[in-house]
Amino acid sequence: MTAEVLHASPPSSFIPIPTFDARGNSTHPKVNGGDITKTDLDGNYTLPKIAPGDYLVLAELRGYLPTITKLRWSELRDPTPDSIRKLAKLLPSVHIEPDKTAHADVVLHRGASISGKVIYDDGTPAIGIFVRLDPAKDDPENDHQIIGGVASSWALVTDDRGRYRIDGLSDGEYVVETSIGDIAPGSNPLAGDDAPRPEKVYGEDWNRTYSEKTLHKKNAKVYKLASGEELSDADIEIPLNSLYSISGTVTVQGNQPPIVFGYALLVDIDDKTFIRRAVIHSHGSFQFPYLPPAKYRLKTAWVSDQSPIRMVGEERKPSYAYPEASTSVEVFDQSLSGITLAIPEAARSVQADPQKQ
Repeated sequence: MTAEVLHASPPSSFIPIPTFDARGNSTHPKVNGGDITKTDLDGNYTLPKIAPGDYLVLAELRGYLPTITKLRWSELRDPTPDSIRKLAKLLPSVHIEPDKTAHADVVLHRGASISGKVIYDDGTPAIGIFVRLDPAKDDPENDHQIIGGVASSWALVTDDRGRYRIDGLSDGEYVVETSIGDIAPGSNPLAGDDAPRPEKVYGEDWNRTYSEKTLHKKNAKVYKLASGEELSDADIEIPLNSLYSISGTVTVQGNQPPIVFGYALLVDIDDKTFIRRAVIHSHGSFQFPYLPPAKYRLKTAWVSDQSPIRMVGEERKPSYAYPEASTSVEVFDQSLSGITLAIPEAARSVQADPQKQ
């Protein structure tokens, strides 16, 4: 397949168009992971050895509008006849026949942008902070609106002056979100190899701050972007001096096996969308840093007597199912420590493998 992408030199890829039978069951043309390419400096691209079938052509470039913006991930993962018709209005289609060359052109247009600075409440720049944009309207869980594209991806962090810029946006209403500590640091490159630890693999939810100075999305400042607009001064202040921590230990009562891995969950009683997650370490400790004053519900979740990391050739025994432990805590003007979550004894049972949850 050959084609030309106008006004840009982005990566190009395919979205297969499924066929549906009378019962709604779908059959997809086969798409390989290698069915993606990058244009040359003139905007031309070639995708060889494409399986016969009907496809939609997707092209993306930073700063330009994703052609499938405002769609949801579910419309790509589990397409229906309605979602295919919606995609067909946004993307050029192409029919591939055996041993023949097809042609498809794509035109991209400049998107809007939003930029600003992230600082701490003492005025110093917040360097290396993750920044992302969320639709102002809450999305269903695990079915987010596509904002940054599909074929292209890039990590966005603040620079050495705390500045950021997000581009290639469609018109709409957004809030800006920063996050600290989503993923634990990797291993020391000067140390020898050691076995992976769950807390290094499974991230913890730490601090999320929304525009302009709040940890609650419902209180975030909403920015309305027009098509092609460049909005600046969307600044965020992380209020470290008014944030606190909660730490403690999870214990088991009775003759239960020791905890190897699990999570402690923290939910704001007055804002159920404010949820934080912390790893329960093998010695039972947990910590929630950077919390605003509030009343919280603290509980255990996905606690196991086995590591979620399965080594090659390792045989698994049935995992012990621990009852839930929970309590209420309140943070005002100081951090809380020494909290104990005691898991009550219960009849021994089997729970699902944590890798499959």
